[in-house]
Amino acid sequence: MKNNNYPKILLINPPSEFKTPILPLGLASIAAYLETKNIDVSISIIDAWAEELSFDKLSNRVNQSEADIIGIYMLSPRYDQAKKTIEICRQVSPNSVIIAGGPHPSAMPIKTLEQIPELDVCCVGEGEVTMYEFVKAIQNSSDLSMVNGIAYRDGNKGLILTQPREYIANLDNLPLPARQLFPLEKYRTHPPYGRKNPFFSVMTSRGCPFDCAYCSKDVFKKTYRSKSPENVCNEIEELTSKYNAQEIHFYDDDFTLDMKRAEAICDEMIKRKIKIIWSCLTRVDLINEALLRKMKEAGCWLISYGVESGNQEILNTINKGIKIEKVVSAFEITRRVGIRTLGYFMIGLPRETERSVRQTIALSKKLKPNFVSWSILTVFPGSHFFNLIQQGKYQGKLKILDKKKNLAGTYSGKGNFMTFEDNLTVEQMRKASKQANLEFYLRPSYIFQCLKDIHSLDDFKYYLNGGLEVIKSIID
Repeated sequence: MKNNNYPKILLINPPSEFKTPILPLGLASIAAYLETKNIDVSISIIDAWAEELSFDKLSNRVNQSEADIIGIYMLSPRYDQAKKTIEICRQVSPNSVIIAGGPHPSAMPIKTLEQIPELDVCCVGEGEVTMYEFVKAIQNSSDLSMVNGIAYRDGNKGLILTQPREYIANLDNLPLPARQLFPLEKYRTHPPYGRKNPFFSVMTSRGCPFDCAYCSKDVFKKTYRSKSPENVCNEIEELTSKYNAQEIHFYDDDFTLDMKRAEAICDEMIKRKIKIIWSCLTRVDLINEALLRKMKEAGCWLISYGVESGNQEILNTINKGIKIEKVVSAFEITRRVGIRTLGYFMIGLPRETERSVRQTIALSKKLKPNFVSWSILTVFPGSHFFNLIQQGKYQGKLKILDKKKNLAGTYSGKGNFMTFEDNLTVEQMRKASKQANLEFYLRPSYIFQCLKDIHSLDDFKYYLNGGLEVIKSIID
């Protein structure tokens, strides 16, 4: 550590080829937590994705920071960029302690340290308390083995994985994310979100108790914890008053998992007269008409539902835990209430065939969602599906996708993606995804519906941008 009175901490979101940068709420929460603790630190942020920094420019910024501790956010689809970022940090700041956190190092901390020799430490799971204790340990030259929730290098013992970190039971104890440290003017989203701008994301809960095989839960695990309605509305009010937010998206895995809490959030928004449109993601078995009507009254304009497949056998195979009849019912109720819907669909799940793909496309039309998002299966390290493949429980094989090509979804991008070849090849899945978009969005009935929804120039621009995104996904 340099001869300062306090350590300089630099948090980095690595570059990305994706065109719609999202503010990394995890880094923002860690920064806010450190700022509220009784330790002297200087925190700076580099969001190389949002700022569209080249690696050369990123290198210069890291060098100028003179950081003692560098924390890097790491996602599996952006593994290459994160690895390159770590290598640059080590090159220009050889005496810094480099720690990586996020889904990828949480899923495979030891392997990540093995694959990236320039990396000193992996944070496993939630980062706020772990980062605080880690910074104190570095500050005091303490034994890292006493910091729970990390993996690190020990010169004598090799790679060490410490005891798991206990999860934060009361999320209200966390400060609001330090969004002011980030380049807020750089963030944007893709249609159908971002109907109004400025647009912000909010996370009101952590953990998901369901067992969908394709999902990775290495950061927040299955234990559900949530913020109080009062705390949620405090954050929304900060976004509207401080940042002029016009739209928010609740980034929770299942916003209505606790339906009474979701209703209480709506009641609190109505009570405080918070006027803002918002969207959320949830499951088709976690809603009812009364709740949806309250959500509509509180400003909800869009709900995203994970449908995945139109084949019941496939839904059973991936432990989705829903019946297609329930899917149909949920979309009907949501449409009747007047909330728009986005249906998420996935091609290439285990036992997928050309016939089951046709069933899924047919279901997407039957549901009459306002928007659909198609993707081919992404296999995330740490997911139940990934582990079953590694154990040889399926006949197919993992396939690393060509980084030069889009993943082949409605709103996708390039990166480190793995998929699974079973009955269908990657090219067949890509072709099916494009065909699904063509069939859904180019129906005369769908185009007519969009025209009916256009009441202003802003509406026209909104649907035009969405249409361009769809066309791009089809021809790329």
